Amino acid sequence: MELQAALTDAQKALVEFMRDGPKSVQQAGHWLLFAQQVSVRDEHSLDEDVKMYFLNQITAMDAFIASWDSKMYYDFARPYALVHEQYAGDTIVAWAGPGLGMKPILGEDWLPYSPMAFLCPPFPSYVSGHSCVSGACGEALKMYKNSDEFGSEVRLVPGALTEPHTLGDTVTIVFPSFTEAAEMAGFSRVFGRLSYSSR
Repeated sequence: MELQAALTDAQKALVEFMRDGPKSVQQAGHWLLFAQQVSVRDEHSLDEDVKMYFLNQITAMDAFIASWDSKMYYDFARPYALVHEQYAGDTIVAWAGPGLGMKPILGEDWLPYSPMAFLCPPFPSYVSGHSCVSGACGEALKMYKNSDEFGSEVRLVPGALTEPHTLGDTVTIVFPSFTEAAEMAGFSRVFGRLSYSSR
């Protein structure tokens, strides 16, 4: 709760960029888009792209299988359920919803930092699917390119999806390496309070 109450604009933008809720490219899609950026950056041939995209997405598939196997084994609740149970009747400082900012609320009113239409995934929290898929795809791209250098960036307006009436200033999120991009994907779930662990 303390982490959520102190979210920076850059963290809010990262949460939204990696959210992967309804109508998104999903986490494997993020890594396919990242691979496209690598292809353009390095002027790949068709043969290089076929191999890289196949490696990228077969890795994502294997990571999802491992992630879901672990999720079903541990069957760990989301922060949404745990905060409601642990802090029911208590006053906490947290995000109160779109346009309301961070303020004292009752524990049973706690929300993850997310649009009201997509509060929280209806499946176990642990292990983080974002972390599993991103970690695996980041390693696959690093191995394929024989380098961890990525050098991608994205400019976003914090709150554009979650708080469209209280937008912050545009921020730039930099992904200097595949490893850091993967770590940022995992931490985005912690910042949004959709998962407890980025690992």
